Amino acid sequence: MSAAFGIQDDEHNNLMMKKLDDMRKEKRLSDFTIKVGNEEFPVHKNVMSAASDYFDAMLSHDNLESNTGVVDMKEVDVDSVKVCIDYIYTGNASITLEKCEQLLHVATIMQLSRICENIAEFLEVNLDPKSFFIFRQLAVKFNLKGLEESCDEYAVIHLGAIAKEEQFNNLDKGYVMLLISHKRSSYSEDSKLKVLLQWIKADTEWRAEYFIEMVKRLQMEKISTSYGSYLVRNDSFCSSSSEFMKLLYLADKSIDKDKEVSVSLSSPFYDEGVLLFDKKSKAVQVYCPIEETFSKLKQLNENMLSDEYIAVYLDKFVFVLLSNRKVYRVNAWKAESSWTEMKSMINDHGEFIRAAVHNNFIYVCGNNKMERYSNGNNWEIVECSNIKPNESALVTFRDEIYVIGGSGRVKRIDKYSPSVGSWSSVKPMNVGRQTPAAAVYDDRIYVAGGYSRTSTAEFFNPDDNSWTTVASMTITRDEFSLYVVNNYLFAVGDRFEPYSVEKYKLNKNQWEKVTDLTDIEIVSAASVAVGIPLYRVDCGCYV
Repeated sequence: MSAAFGIQDDEHNNLMMKKLDDMRKEKRLSDFTIKVGNEEFPVHKNVMSAASDYFDAMLSHDNLESNTGVVDMKEVDVDSVKVCIDYIYTGNASITLEKCEQLLHVATIMQLSRICENIAEFLEVNLDPKSFFIFRQLAVKFNLKGLEESCDEYAVIHLGAIAKEEQFNNLDKGYVMLLISHKRSSYSEDSKLKVLLQWIKADTEWRAEYFIEMVKRLQMEKISTSYGSYLVRNDSFCSSSSEFMKLLYLADKSIDKDKEVSVSLSSPFYDEGVLLFDKKSKAVQVYCPIEETFSKLKQLNENMLSDEYIAVYLDKFVFVLLSNRKVYRVNAWKAESSWTEMKSMINDHGEFIRAAVHNNFIYVCGNNKMERYSNGNNWEIVECSNIKPNESALVTFRDEIYVIGGSGRVKRIDKYSPSVGSWSSVKPMNVGRQTPAAAVYDDRIYVAGGYSRTSTAEFFNPDDNSWTTVASMTITRDEFSLYVVNNYLFAVGDRFEPYSVEKYKLNKNQWEKVTDLTDIEIVSAASVAVGIPLYRVDCGCYV
């Protein structure tokens, strides 16, 4: 009887590409050269043709490049060309915000769609009020439709924040009209009118003629009486427009008040923030660091008022893991969702339980044990006999789980590779830490604080296995949280009151205090960064 079986060996492909990359670096069997100024990059025709339609078309015809074996690329960034070649051979690329435009330019020329998509995703993650203007220009320039849509959605949701930036006044008429009339906008008509007036007055000579046309895109009947009256009494631009006065009149606006009116440009929608578990109000509070606002999101389960616990965010659910092994979750995206008790953990991880999310698993450690939870509501043991994860920080980075520091203020760092189920150690920290906090920021692992009341901070670069000391926090912190929100690193809370928040500015290597968390009693180690798109906290409803 004949027998047959199939072979699928992905490792074979990886080894082949590794061999080709080694040959490229050793300049063996290379038959084509990419030249940029004085720099030359020996490559292989077949590899370049297979990876890039640009080179495939070039090398499939009789022309100067195919005959000479050299292409001279003009007006391109040499570092970006190197990144693209490395990507073709390895599938890996190092992307920085500073080089994004040059890299997109080269990748577009080479017709490397996947790297362009990856850059677009990288930019989406780093969207904030300042970067929005640059990123949208790049999206339009390089026809990155997904990024352009993300920028537009961000602008609609964060209209008030981007309107505070100087570049807002340079936007074209059509785009401003889109923002003030978009059906998904959460802003009041007062806020939209305030933004519109700001844009018009930035260049009244050319824009005044558009005022009435654009005002008519607003729902004038929803302009508050107080703001309408204030504009009539105190804004000469508005009061001099008979058409505007007529629109207010038709909307039945009173003009008997002239006191100054404050119109907020803060959105009532939270798409990114930090959840604070406040025992005093018995509620989960949403803290928006950019706008410095607080709103209640959910009432706490009664078990969360006395026990110690940690929280993580996975697939729209907030999970709370208590030191008594119990686990609760709530859907943060649904206003009517309530806390549900899930399957309890296998092990007792003690008071200093820590958790992190990786590939749809929740990894938990403490009391020298580790286990993980899947969305199937199952727990399984993670073997960690050679390490002692206790009073450590836990963070996921790339495809590995890092256990940082621990009891006795140790400097040790261990990492677990879930794909192969093995442990290994990396270079120890500069400072021994017990119950520190850690987060992935700027493609590095940042670690700060810890028992013995230290304010020191440092980051680990896994590419060269090195630790670098950075500026210390403004105060000592222990049993707290580190999270990235809107491209800033935030330190939240402490073991003891008073609680506060500070943020780290990468470009200045500087921490600065953001706010005191007054009238609040938080479980500091349970604070968690979340995204809650278009959830209206103040009314508990959806758009």
